[in-house]
Amino acid sequence: MHFAGKLLIAFSFLLLAACNANTKEAEPIPHWFDVYSSFEMKDYQEYFNREIMNMSPDFMPYGAWVKQFYELRNGTPLWTLNGLQEHKVDTLSRFILDSYTHGLPASSFCFADVDSCIFQLKNNGVDNEAEALYETLFKLEMNLTESFLRYATALKFGATDPRRVNGEKWLNKTQNADSLFVIESLQLFGNLTSTLESLAPQDTNYSRLQKELIRLYPLKDTVLTKIPEKEVEKGHRDPAVRLVCQRLHLTGELPQNVQETDTLNDAVLAAVNLFRVNNAIPESDKLDVETMDKLNRPISYYVDRLTVNMERLRWKVVPAKGDHYVSVNLPDFTLCAYYQGERVYKTNVCCGRTQNPAGVKDRHRGELVLPFKAETPLLYSEIDAIVLNPEWNIPYSITKDEYYPKLVKNNTAVIKKEDLYIVNRKTGKYVQADNIDWKKLRRNNLPYRLFQSSGRHNALGLIKFDFPNPESVYLHDTNNKGAFKRRVRALSHGCVRVQNPFELAAVIYELNGYDEKRQEELSIIVGNEPTTEDGEKYMEEREKKEEEYYEKLSDEAKKFYRKIRPTRLKLEQTMPVYFEYYTCFVGDNGYIQYRNDLYYKDGNILYLIQK
Repeated sequence: MHFAGKLLIAFSFLLLAACNANTKEAEPIPHWFDVYSSFEMKDYQEYFNREIMNMSPDFMPYGAWVKQFYELRNGTPLWTLNGLQEHKVDTLSRFILDSYTHGLPASSFCFADVDSCIFQLKNNGVDNEAEALYETLFKLEMNLTESFLRYATALKFGATDPRRVNGEKWLNKTQNADSLFVIESLQLFGNLTSTLESLAPQDTNYSRLQKELIRLYPLKDTVLTKIPEKEVEKGHRDPAVRLVCQRLHLTGELPQNVQETDTLNDAVLAAVNLFRVNNAIPESDKLDVETMDKLNRPISYYVDRLTVNMERLRWKVVPAKGDHYVSVNLPDFTLCAYYQGERVYKTNVCCGRTQNPAGVKDRHRGELVLPFKAETPLLYSEIDAIVLNPEWNIPYSITKDEYYPKLVKNNTAVIKKEDLYIVNRKTGKYVQADNIDWKKLRRNNLPYRLFQSSGRHNALGLIKFDFPNPESVYLHDTNNKGAFKRRVRALSHGCVRVQNPFELAAVIYELNGYDEKRQEELSIIVGNEPTTEDGEKYMEEREKKEEEYYEKLSDEAKKFYRKIRPTRLKLEQTMPVYFEYYTCFVGDNGYIQYRNDLYYKDGNILYLIQK
């Protein structure tokens, strides 16, 4: 017998044992159920078993697995055992009513039909004839099971489909409800409270967001007095400062024991600057229009941000994060590296461009905003190679859209300025720039590919981190260090530029067991001076080999000779990498951070949750 078959049999025995235990621990018939004198549990179970056997697998979500569950327990009901397991139903009802604490509307769990049916039962609204009563109880059982599973899967795996939220810019695999989850969840009916409590993510980040959501949710419809958007200098008095204090008490940056005042004193300014840190605004010694504008956001703004990011935390990207990984949070423009379970590195990044807000309406499909072409995709992969002194194989779309107009204007200027070289797409041979008349070529059918040679002038900088993915994006250095001075760093065609990439490389070198000698050799390859005798010896040997390499080239090849060329390091120990999208998260200072919805994805989640 196959292992899977043995496992199913073993699981079936465990399930039956649990079912017997659940039946023994079942609640007695409710006192109000005595009016239904036609009810006999033995007869109802026969009816129930017959209905289960004849039931179509598509009668509800996960219907085939639900049917399998009931068949494994010989057609014994859960919720309507002894008429109604009233306390269990009340437990489920309580959790569903509190689903707002997870940012989920209770209406999404189809509990209204359950409430209506139980109301009818309690008020003698159901015919006391056995067949009619059993039919009502069977429908109630199925409605309760459906409500339970809708709640369980939403809390365990998310209430929305991340592929639909993110479109083609979602390259992750996710764990979803399967037969084992459905059957096992129902099998744990006997300990229903613990089962329901265990469904949501148990990590501290989720708990912190939930705690803040519970605090702010009752205030979400509060109409707040608008703060005048103007500048106020430190130490100055202005009525607007009192309104700022009130708002900071609400958002949590100003301690409740600090009294409201009209003066921008040290305590108020410290709270203002904490608010700025929590909202990615530069600190200052005065109030400004931008800060006032952010302070004027309604409480519903925070409730919505908390809601959508708790949903993101419920999505189960596989594989899950382990002890070593790199994570990039696109709305925060940051990259973090973790080694042996500890964060060892954090730096700023630039990521793919987004569209002007005015153009968002043109990207709608129904009520969903479609991804922009240049967005950095959300993905999981593994860094399996590092390229030192990378060349840039310029994508054809960039060649025709950005370089072609420059080449038509002057076919050699941009080639010399950016140290590019040209390759015939068919033959793979190098082509001299001054041999091409770009004006005679069709923009959408160029016969050449452009490459940018290795070196500090290269757009990819001195190092690139490769990982397989269908959009051909990667992490890399850049020759444009000034871009990191910008606050909004959505600048690229999709790849992620890393501000301090060699610190990231050091983490990966450590993971791969590279010793100091090897790391110095790699440092020399990218143009750094040796610091040890071994390093000096390595550089001399490297220069000697380079001379020998050059002498062996043909006269034609020497025309295209490049002393600095890529060095590719194939990694034995790959480094997992996650590109993520969190507009709300717990920051290093312990406060909840709010970031702009860079790619307009939050609205997609809100729409699908509330649909």
